[in-house]
Amino acid sequence: MLKIKIFLLTIIFSVSLGFTSIVKNQTRILEKDISKLEKNISLYSKDLRETELDFFYLTSPKILSKKIKDLSLIDYTPLDFSQIYFNFEEFLSSHNKITNLKDDQKKTKKK
Repeated sequence: MLKIKIFLLTIIFSVSLGFTSIVKNQTRILEKDISKLEKNISLYSKDLRETELDFFYLTSPKILSKKIKDLSLIDYTPLDFSQIYFNFEEFLSSHNKITNLKDDQKKTKKK
């Protein structure tokens, strides 16, 4: 009877020791993940503060009025409809046509 109690106590102790080490390792992994996430959060919050500062500076009335004055001196011209491209392939085909014409003109001028 005494041997059975000692055997059961040894088994219970071994199982609880193994369970404790598993829980400890899982806790360590979670703490590392939390540390990484806290580091990312601190970087993002710093970036957010810098972005907010830039936004508040650039949208201040003084800066906006200065930019409006500077940009009002530029004479803008509207784009022709032929200068507007609906997709990249259309732009490339048009660009290739233009370069081919220029290359042909150079060849004819050389002759």
